[in-house]
Amino acid sequence: MMRARIAIAALAVLALAGPAAADTAGLLRDANAALGAGDWQRAEQLARALTPPLEPADRAEAHRILGLAAFFLGRLADAERELLAYMKLDLDARLDPAVTPPEALTFFEDVRARHAAELRALRPRPRRSLALNLLPPFGQIQNGDRGKAWAIGGGGVVLAAANITSFVFLRRWCSADDRTCGDHTEGAQRLRAANWVTGGALIALYAYGVIDGLVGTYQYRREADRTQIQVVPIEAGGLVVVGGQF
Repeated sequence: MMRARIAIAALAVLALAGPAAADTAGLLRDANAALGAGDWQRAEQLARALTPPLEPADRAEAHRILGLAAFFLGRLADAERELLAYMKLDLDARLDPAVTPPEALTFFEDVRARHAAELRALRPRPRRSLALNLLPPFGQIQNGDRGKAWAIGGGGVVLAAANITSFVFLRRWCSADDRTCGDHTEGAQRLRAANWVTGGALIALYAYGVIDGLVGTYQYRREADRTQIQVVPIEAGGLVVVGGQF
């Protein structure tokens, strides 16, 4: 009995959701048609007739239509508010230059440029750990420098192996008390030099790896905040869009 009630409730929800979804799609389609025909008031009325809750994609489309309608009706403050809401829902939002007049494209990109910092703060960034830079080559891996990671990692393994091997042979050949090496005196001198050289090179490679990792992380953060220049194609040529933090 309980299962039957649950099934009936689920069918009722689907029955209600089906017409609502169809109405939403139909209203958006008609609003876009009105927008394309230059009937800004009807496009606005149809977009406002949408009833919540809406899917994020439908909500973003409604804000786009309302923003463009308000722009062409001369209500620039309303247009900016609606278009900004559209951009917040779709951080990669673009207007189609094939169907959008150049003045609307210019206004849209101007809104994006003036709110660039706000929109950038909404974009999720890959988390980068400063601590990983203290463990080369992991800092290079997280920064995307795969070539450097292989070079530093491989070089570190070779130097560490040579340093440990020379140290082990020196411990076997030479006395810890008087540091004499008996019959291995000449070979021990060469190994001791190799031990010092490989140890110094390993320290230098580690220091380079740490500094390179920190620099790579710093450059990544600057890259995320730098000014961006784009060219949006329009019928008359191209629209240059400058975005960033000023």
